[in-house]
Amino acid sequence: MPGAANPDANPWANDRATFDLYRRRARDEAEEMTCAAQAAAVLGPLIGPGESLLDAGCGGGSYLWSFRRRGFIPEWWGLDHTPELVDLARAEVAPRAGLAPERFMLGAIEDLAEGSYDNVLCFNVLTNSPHYAAPLERLLRAARKRILLRESLGDELVVRFTPDPYLDEGKRHIRVYHNTYPADEVIGLMEAEGFAVTRIRDERTGDGTEMVVDIPHQWRILLGERRS
Repeated sequence: MPGAANPDANPWANDRATFDLYRRRARDEAEEMTCAAQAAAVLGPLIGPGESLLDAGCGGGSYLWSFRRRGFIPEWWGLDHTPELVDLARAEVAPRAGLAPERFMLGAIEDLAEGSYDNVLCFNVLTNSPHYAAPLERLLRAARKRILLRESLGDELVVRFTPDPYLDEGKRHIRVYHNTYPADEVIGLMEAEGFAVTRIRDERTGDGTEMVVDIPHQWRILLGERRS
């Protein structure tokens, strides 16, 4: 299927425990994630009437609830490359939110059209990609007005491609990227694509280090606003 991840190598298609959590989040039955709340608090007030928002790497689509809970109702779109998660968003989030299921799309970030959304949200996605540059360039070019990112950012590039011991039994050989990217380099790309960049303190970690599947992550948030 075009734009879909290979299920034999996709950790998000082989983790029943996390999938069950995604289902509860999609139904708005789980505790709100700190990062989702912060995404809505930062980006929501900047969004004008009728503006569109793409949640890139949307998973089960639950970030929508954090925006709506705070009174922000942009024209919402989601994109993910895991068919099971797109199906989850279509089945659980779309009817509850009054959206057409097609608002949650199966596809790759790299295939986004330029200037296709007013706002782009991408949290905790590029860290698990082979490298940030190509997908981030595409996200920047897709964003007409602003972009909000949360990724593991540090002083230098650290690439980790390791088996995940928390996947389903029989699937723990699947390797996952847990990369940390040079913050200055990421900001430089954003600026080169025409964005003014603001660093925002990550509320969950206090700009510290968080262990995720036993691997250190340095979560940082960047707001990019397109220069006029």
